[in-house]
Amino acid sequence: MNNIHHASLIKAIHDVKIFDLVFQLGDQLPYATNSCNIQKPWCCRCEKCCYVFAGFCAYGDIEKVIKAFGKDLFAMEENLHIWSELLGLKGYIPWECVGMPEETQLYFYKVYQQGVRNQAFAERGVSCIALFEKEILTPLQNSGKSVENYFQQIQNQFGQVYEDHHTMPEWLWQKISPILGNCSQ
Repeated sequence: MNNIHHASLIKAIHDVKIFDLVFQLGDQLPYATNSCNIQKPWCCRCEKCCYVFAGFCAYGDIEKVIKAFGKDLFAMEENLHIWSELLGLKGYIPWECVGMPEETQLYFYKVYQQGVRNQAFAERGVSCIALFEKEILTPLQNSGKSVENYFQQIQNQFGQVYEDHHTMPEWLWQKISPILGNCSQ
């Protein structure tokens, strides 16, 4: 069988671009999807659920995301260790199929800019948003680096279409690439 070819439609893009596309192309579609490998639609306790929740909140309507998941995963104290891993604070990437720590940091930054702070359990010093602020934002600010530039660089790196990084036949790429490239950041 020499005439069989397989290709990924999303190999040329990172999750930052995928989340952007999903919310640009489908008004309600994202809120009806699921991606958890443990329990459908969402277990709300695994790396994949937390990662997708953060990405959805960064690009979608936070209240609709919470409703779709059935819980505010940012406010679940038992997920704090997962957020720490996803933000890159443990020195490794979780085994579950998730993006790079910089992508999660970008999602948190976008959510932080929207005013999300998780005061419900922040008073005990264990908020995932407070963790992001303490371990990512404050060191960036103290280093003298521009926080905006740092996150813009992440957006640029992970939000672009890599035209040479796909396995699609050229005829298919010509149909797919305009869709991938036309969605704004």
